[in-house]
Amino acid sequence: MDLRESPEDQDRTIVAFYKAHQKNWAGPLNCRLEGDTAIGEGVTRFFFSICMQKLRSGFSLNCGNANITRLFEGEPDYLVPSSSSLLVDSDLFQMAGRMLGHCFLHGGPGFVGMSQAILHVLLGGSPDVATVTIKDCPDIDIRETITLVIGRTTRQVKQLRKGLKETHLWHLMTERPDVVPLIFPREKDASLTSEAILHAITWPGATDDDSEDEWPVETTSRTTGYLREFIENVSSNDRKELLRFWTGWEVLPRELIVAMTSSKYPTAATCIETLRLPTH
Repeated sequence: MDLRESPEDQDRTIVAFYKAHQKNWAGPLNCRLEGDTAIGEGVTRFFFSICMQKLRSGFSLNCGNANITRLFEGEPDYLVPSSSSLLVDSDLFQMAGRMLGHCFLHGGPGFVGMSQAILHVLLGGSPDVATVTIKDCPDIDIRETITLVIGRTTRQVKQLRKGLKETHLWHLMTERPDVVPLIFPREKDASLTSEAILHAITWPGATDDDSEDEWPVETTSRTTGYLREFIENVSSNDRKELLRFWTGWEVLPRELIVAMTSSKYPTAATCIETLRLPTH
């Protein structure tokens, strides 16, 4: 992916990659960001994070009469596949299934907020007994006919299932239903708390092992205190943005490392999950 290109061209690259046939989705993935010096595992994490964000918020592609093409519509925890026949005919939901499976197999974030009614049908449940609520209908004008929601997404769900099967994740989902909430978490389960992040952090001591410089305890305490205060007071989404800068994606690792630096701005070594804070 070339970061020097326009958002539309970057999204076309992602779509082209996941629409390609006969790929080994379970195999190792080596990513390179053209126009950026970053290398290693952090780049791969960044790529998967971008893919999952695009699935939820839309691609910068004009597939009709809009500059943003959304594959899923609706409110949080009630996202349903778009009813656009153009997207279905373009096999974009099969592509979405590949993206979901590929990301999960590489330890990436899940797809947050899918409608439980859609998941019920995706996993083989009968549409006739799916529990559909008014929020499962993204079109306010036709919420009087919410029972049509499942029927309008049959082809989309079949494509999603096909894409998941191609990544070999489908067998795991059917044999181990307990993993489904990890692949398709609810909003509340995907929230990132300050306690979770702070518990994972290894704070620097008086001496930064990554640098030859020695920092006074007062300087270290003041600088790390700013970070702690930020983590405790911002929203879950802001914490996820911090984690993306820190590690490449919003998945919380077992350990986050904080180090000190004499540089002007904060920097991150995403491959080793290290955030370097300026001391000034």
